[in-house]
Amino acid sequence: MRQVNTLKQKLAAGKPVVGMWASLACPAIVEAVSLSGYDFVIIDSEHGQLNLETTIDMMRACAAGPAEALVRVPGQDPDYLKRLLDAGCTSFMVPMVDTPEQAQAIVDACRYPPRGRRGYAAPIVRGSRYGLDEDYIDWAHEELFLTLQIESVEAAGNADAIAAIDGVDQLFVGANDLSGSLGVLTETSHPDVLAAIEKVKAAAAAHGKTLGTIPRPDVATADLAKTGFLLAAGASDIYAVCAAAREDIAAFRAANG
Repeated sequence: MRQVNTLKQKLAAGKPVVGMWASLACPAIVEAVSLSGYDFVIIDSEHGQLNLETTIDMMRACAAGPAEALVRVPGQDPDYLKRLLDAGCTSFMVPMVDTPEQAQAIVDACRYPPRGRRGYAAPIVRGSRYGLDEDYIDWAHEELFLTLQIESVEAAGNADAIAAIDGVDQLFVGANDLSGSLGVLTETSHPDVLAAIEKVKAAAAAHGKTLGTIPRPDVATADLAKTGFLLAAGASDIYAVCAAAREDIAAFRAANG
């Protein structure tokens, strides 16, 4: 039974999608926000407090609702990508992709030969439902979604060549790291940052690839699609919990001196 990647399907149809960052090692949070109706949940193994086992548990939890599990991996390690692919991950966010050579290597690591160099263990992995999907190797690459993070001056300069690679589905602008690369860390509305973002947007448009990003001080999550970014990665579990806690504490202190 072919497993359809709903995130890839929605973006291919030109639909804006919204998701949440999950950085806490808590499958219950992912389950709850997926059931709440997000299109995807970013399971953050780059900056989050997760190991491989927790990441897989969070992927399982995400499947309780309509959200697609989008795993942000720590880096570009092909062995780590392989383990998550075997575990059933079909959507990846890969950070700090600076060159087309890096992008091609990521794509190759995620595809079986002859399309790539992913190691074969299809009959026993969770990705094939432990062998129940006997034709898994024929369609696995078609349901794969790869969004590569453009987060440096070098990456922005290479955006056209990165976007041209077959298998790269989306360019994701990491605005904060991009601003740091330009010497203006966190100043995501700086003219130099905006100029670099425009380069990335032009590259994606030229090769028919979608765009993703985070909200910035001058662009709210709800308005990202109006600026060309179909994938909006908005709320964060840590921010949400801390904001609610601080609001509760402030209200109590105000009422009780």
